[in-house]
Amino acid sequence: MASGSISGNNQRGQFLIESVLLMIVMLSIFIASTNALKDSHFLAKLVEKPWGRVQGMIECGVWGPPQAACKLLPGQTQRSNSLDSRNY
Repeated sequence: MASGSISGNNQRGQFLIESVLLMIVMLSIFIASTNALKDSHFLAKLVEKPWGRVQGMIECGVWGPPQAACKLLPGQTQRSNSLDSRNY
């Protein structure tokens, strides 16, 4: 009976050691992948590219980068058909 309880304690100890080692490995993988994503600016690239077109629509009402979109805004162009008030 005494040897059966020792075997059970050994199994519990082995399980504890293996679970701690697994947690360390998983945490290391998580930290390494997080650092790799930070260094590659993955999330910034994912958000930044579509945001340029949306920003052009928000600022100027035209789909495109803000610098190009604002030039296409009707209020920003010179109108050749408008009346000049100095002539009247």
